[in-house]
Amino acid sequence: MDHRQVEIFRTVIDQGSVTAAARLLGVSQPAVSLSLAKLEKRLGFTLFRREGRRIVPTEEARLLHMEASRLLDGFDRLGVAIGEISAGQRGTLTIATNPGPAISWLPAVAAAFRRDRPQVLLRLLTRSSAEVRALARVSAFDLGLAEAPFANAEPVLRRYTLARVAVLPCDHRLAAHDVLTPALLDGEDLVATVRSSWSWSNVARAFDMAGSVCRVVAECEFTAIALNMVAAGAGVCLADPISASTVGPGLVRRPFRPQLPYEVGLLGPPDGELTILARAFADALDAHIAPFLVES
Repeated sequence: MDHRQVEIFRTVIDQGSVTAAARLLGVSQPAVSLSLAKLEKRLGFTLFRREGRRIVPTEEARLLHMEASRLLDGFDRLGVAIGEISAGQRGTLTIATNPGPAISWLPAVAAAFRRDRPQVLLRLLTRSSAEVRALARVSAFDLGLAEAPFANAEPVLRRYTLARVAVLPCDHRLAAHDVLTPALLDGEDLVATVRSSWSWSNVARAFDMAGSVCRVVAECEFTAIALNMVAAGAGVCLADPISASTVGPGLVRRPFRPQLPYEVGLLGPPDGELTILARAFADALDAHIAPFLVES
């Protein structure tokens, strides 16, 4: 059945006349009458009878009108859905990440992303970086965040290079310095992050090369916990700059030199084909991470 004929038929019934329907649809009255005649011929029964200058729907037409309305409303909903899907406004997005972003900053990015897309269902999976890389090989998520190193065969879509910053209480004696170094932190109480963000060995190496003592008084599995330890007065933490940006007013951040690069990768499916929704979230991640990138 011709969609346009059904639309004209419903409009005639809703408007109560051929003239009003033609005006609403932006076509001529003869075009509306011709469409109704073709539809009646196709259906094999009469849709309207004349009463003076008026046309009155038959009982069959009223029954057909109910079904036509359901059909056309369904097409309208389909059109809306197509537009939302095309604009990345509908669907399910599964994101796998290592614990650092999952605890400290990724929820805020995800929540802001979904506020503009109320039809989107987000699924956040927290795994170690090694597990995220393994899941990428079997297409278990749409996007994944993991720490380096990466093998050549791994589906890394984008690489983000960051650098550690020092986080310390605002009343700490070293807070007056614009930049902190191993020499300034010589023998200071340090809260280390191990096994979760990236290896502490590059920090220890920087202290060794400067002839300074790397005095670790606490080891935390996740950066967020280390930052909470610092807030409680346990010492100084060298953290990734994005997690450090989420700390409260009682802490301050300072650049650390020598610069200690930290690489995070955005992973996708093995074939590299992202959904429209995944591409939109990847762009949102880019925008959030861009201010923290190491300048090349």
